[in-house]
Amino acid sequence: MSSVNVQISQILLDASSSNAETRRIADAKLKEWEKTPNFYPTLLEMTFDNSIDIHARSLSIIYMKNGIEKYWRKSSPCCLPPEEKSRIRQTILKTFEEENNALARQLDVAIAKIGRIDYPNDWPNLIEIILQAIKMYDIDPNPKNRLISYRGLTLLNQVIKSLSSSRISRKINAIAPELLSNTVSQFINNINQFITKFTENSSNEADIRYNLEFALYALKCIRKIIVFGYNHNNITPDSDPIKFLNILLEYMIKLFSIYQTLKDSSPYTELLLRIIKGCGKAFINIQTNNPVQFTLMERCPEVVSWYWDKINTYDRKTCNIDYEIVIVQGMEIITHLVKNPDLVPTSRAEAEQNEDLKKIDNILRNVIFIPTFVEALSEVLIFKYLSFSENELSNWEFSPETFVCDEDSPSCESQLRICAETLFLNLFSSYSEIIAPKILVYVQKASEITDKASKDDILLKDAIYSTIGLGANNFSEIIDFDSWFLNNLLQEGLNKSPNFVIIRRRISWLISKWISVKVSKEIRPKIYELLISLLVPEEDLVIRLTTINTVHSCVDDWEFELDSYLPYNEAIIDLCLRLIFETTEFDCKIKIINCLSVIVERMGTKVVVCAEKIINILPQLWDSSGEEQYTFKSAIIVILTKFVIALRQDSMQIYNITIPIIKKCLDTSTKSQYYFFIEDILELWQGIVQNATECSPELLSLFQPLLTLYDYGTTLLTVIKITESYVVLAPDVIFQQYGIDLFNRLSEVIDHPKPEIVKHTVRIIDFSLQICHHNQCLPSIIEVMMNTPIFEKMLETIMKEKGYCLAIVDYLSIFARIMLCDANIFLNLMKHLGQKCEPPQDSILKPMLQTYVDRIDTIGHPRIRKLVGLALSNILPILNQDTIDQLQGIFVIMSDILIEVLDSGKKDLTVNWHDDNNIELEEESLDTIRRNELVKNDPINNINIFDFFKSKLSELETIAGGPQSFNDLILSHMDQMIVLQVQKLIQ
Repeated sequence: MSSVNVQISQILLDASSSNAETRRIADAKLKEWEKTPNFYPTLLEMTFDNSIDIHARSLSIIYMKNGIEKYWRKSSPCCLPPEEKSRIRQTILKTFEEENNALARQLDVAIAKIGRIDYPNDWPNLIEIILQAIKMYDIDPNPKNRLISYRGLTLLNQVIKSLSSSRISRKINAIAPELLSNTVSQFINNINQFITKFTENSSNEADIRYNLEFALYALKCIRKIIVFGYNHNNITPDSDPIKFLNILLEYMIKLFSIYQTLKDSSPYTELLLRIIKGCGKAFINIQTNNPVQFTLMERCPEVVSWYWDKINTYDRKTCNIDYEIVIVQGMEIITHLVKNPDLVPTSRAEAEQNEDLKKIDNILRNVIFIPTFVEALSEVLIFKYLSFSENELSNWEFSPETFVCDEDSPSCESQLRICAETLFLNLFSSYSEIIAPKILVYVQKASEITDKASKDDILLKDAIYSTIGLGANNFSEIIDFDSWFLNNLLQEGLNKSPNFVIIRRRISWLISKWISVKVSKEIRPKIYELLISLLVPEEDLVIRLTTINTVHSCVDDWEFELDSYLPYNEAIIDLCLRLIFETTEFDCKIKIINCLSVIVERMGTKVVVCAEKIINILPQLWDSSGEEQYTFKSAIIVILTKFVIALRQDSMQIYNITIPIIKKCLDTSTKSQYYFFIEDILELWQGIVQNATECSPELLSLFQPLLTLYDYGTTLLTVIKITESYVVLAPDVIFQQYGIDLFNRLSEVIDHPKPEIVKHTVRIIDFSLQICHHNQCLPSIIEVMMNTPIFEKMLETIMKEKGYCLAIVDYLSIFARIMLCDANIFLNLMKHLGQKCEPPQDSILKPMLQTYVDRIDTIGHPRIRKLVGLALSNILPILNQDTIDQLQGIFVIMSDILIEVLDSGKKDLTVNWHDDNNIELEEESLDTIRRNELVKNDPINNINIFDFFKSKLSELETIAGGPQSFNDLILSHMDQMIVLQVQKLIQ
């Protein structure tokens, strides 16, 4: 080993040292060497140097693999030179003879990364080299060649995986037939050899294991080739993938026969089961990607029959989790045949013309899903798979909270039952006419099973009840749930026998499934009484947590009636609050918080009776949850938001809780917390501002942090809406303390590419102008805005954009608002903006008025059209050359607007400005009331445009020296048709 290799080896070992300082020095040295010539080829050579410590060899290939990601692409900075790449490609093929499996796996990944970039252009013979390696053992069977062939197969699996990414999958399409032929040959040869040797009782265990491992990796390659290498629209019954699947079934049957003869201690059991599961994956892969050809496959009915036999004969009491995956695969295959939109014609024409779908319909109805099979399958599902397993019952007993969480997010242990439920649900919805009569008989038998029955009978009762819940929609016209509940379920739910724990939980679950389907209002009080009895502390914890979900469903139901629920609310709330402190899993606490959130939301303003007891526990829950419980804290924020909306003005009483939480979440020192909570926090914040009666010091203290949030694009719209609510709530204090900062921020987003953001930004400006005009402080707010770029940005877009632009209409409305409020201020603004132009101008009044003339047809909203009309009317008495020059254009605009008014049959434009962004509540929020007051006082809604235009025209006439002078000096120089039309309209 050279001194260089020794040095690099030591640095690599130092880089994995437990000492931080040693790691830092080593990392710095390695980064320095990364750009040194021949560093990566040297690392690779070290990987194959047996004289080097194995740990250092592993680190060298890992570091080289990471280097490929950074420096192999030609577009990468400091890309490796071609000669180094060539050297690496040649050296890395030594992997075929590498005896260490861990190193070989890392080398496979490195080759696959290179192949993904270099194949086929810079490494055209990569696949050919791998296929030659795979065949070595077939050509000359010896231990060395067996290793080479095995390494070839594992490498091919990794390379196919790498080449099969969606962006470059075309790389594998051209070579798919050759790859499939070679890998199928390997699979068949090795399976045949295994069967022969096993049948002959060969004692060469290592040799037999190699056959199984070869077959397993060949099958992995085959699955990837079929999925990624073929265009599934072109697969036919005669294509190679379908031919292979027909052969695969035969081998799976043979292998399973051998598997059944083996004991758990056999060295072949695990590998055989992995191959059998791999066969199932191959069937599922082709069925998922091409369900039509899978169903038309010659041996498709045999595949279903084989899996049905395994489903029917499996004994769940053996609890063989590994083998259950085979059962799950069978259920998935049958489920995708029972209900698959790709197997059903989408139109009558397709049903008549598509021969494949006709054949499929015949296969499914007359070959596979014949009535006897449907009956037998549904019976097996109910009696064997829908009941809880021993593992699940043990989990219930020793870890009830985990059990409940697994029910909502199924774990591997409950996967079989969940798959059985899915299959049953699809089977029942498709063949209810066959299954329903049987289930009704089962339900009758289940009602006879009492708490004195055996455990197995009670589990069967539970399974039968579960079918009624799963098929609630289909049973809605068959079963009278009200009658069943009153006569059976209610008594069973109140039965506190320890033997009926499972049944009480199932009844609670049943209610959650039926409540939104068909439950009358009359029996809901009885349901609430039962749920309260299932929530008491003496009850089983699983039942209590399941009932939390049921309460959630009942309260969140479309037909929920608050009056019938209110008598039970206090008891339910108290039991929920008690339960939240008894649970330890935060997922369970979240369920309870979410249930309380729905109750708060549905109670509305009546929640005040129970608000205090819920709100008081929230800070304690927040503080006890720790730093990483983001989802739980998010649920707390959501319920606080619901409280704020429900309490309306009384929400100010909980500022001591809500505002500190907002500040914690905005803390820049905890970035992860900020990013996780920001959307929920903004909703809470918005609710607080919208329901405040005044801008208290605590609420005002949040405004400066709000302005910093303009830098985050994903939540910008909500931030602007909150700003808008602040301006409507407390304009004076906002403008006095934060005016410059506010309008500087608004100027940054006034030209945002998203129209919705521009719309709300303009609305803030418009509200500001209206409020300040009403409070007689318009000059001060205009001065503040003139000290920011906001006017210049709007003007630049107006003058430069020649085509239609929605934002320009919004910008013109702002200038029109100023023109309407105070014509002299508008004139001064035009002079100010003129000085900002290049080159500077005395005023831009004339081009601005011309813009209104040119763009009036792009303004469609009646509110803005009237605003423009009033604004242009208000500018008329300012008698100067600019207004005189544009008077004819103004007359044309006014003529159009006045004609629209007459055509509408009204004396004035009626403006109903509906804000789509306001949340419609049963009782309006204070923010909505404040906005409505602004709209009510808006001059647009109070001024008659005919009278206003006529009065301003009269003022202009007086300033011009009277009617005759006005006519001689001004009107006589205009188009007389336009003049006559205006005179006629205002008479």
